[in-house]
Amino acid sequence: MEIVDVYNKRKELTGKKKERYEKVDGQYTQYVHVWIMNDKNEFLIQKRAESKKINPNKWSQTGGAVDCGEEIIEAAIREVKEELGLSVSKEDIEFMLSYKRKYTFMDVFLVRKNIELKEVVLQKEEVKEVKWVTKKEIEDMVKSGKIVGTLKLYYKLFFDLLKDYDK
Repeated sequence: MEIVDVYNKRKELTGKKKERYEKVDGQYTQYVHVWIMNDKNEFLIQKRAESKKINPNKWSQTGGAVDCGEEIIEAAIREVKEELGLSVSKEDIEFMLSYKRKYTFMDVFLVRKNIELKEVVLQKEEVKEVKWVTKKEIEDMVKSGKIVGTLKLYYKLFFDLLKDYDK
């Protein structure tokens, strides 16, 4: 059982804790998504393990829940290390956007890094495989339902922000 901090509707810590998947109206938990992009403007995505209860065998970015007492940026670094076996630092991570859902806050980050797929060490309980894809391929995967539904909420804004960053 994973215990996480509880936030209020203003994204302020309440001092309460709960089980990660427990849903209580007015209580929120914090999650992170980390996108890794190389110099070719491709994104490293991962296929969720067959054993996952939520979205098995669907493609996704790296991410997960922020642990109890953990800083959000530390959670992003930890998730990349756990799921992909890759080390990134605070300096490697750019904050991109944040959004609120019924029971969660999601902070989305970008890491610009060239990684050889042979460097990746998969966390088998979480990740089945990884691959580099283009923005167009991600858009096609969203339309075909091959990627987790959460990404439908913000992928267009994320790509628009990338264009703005590169100006």
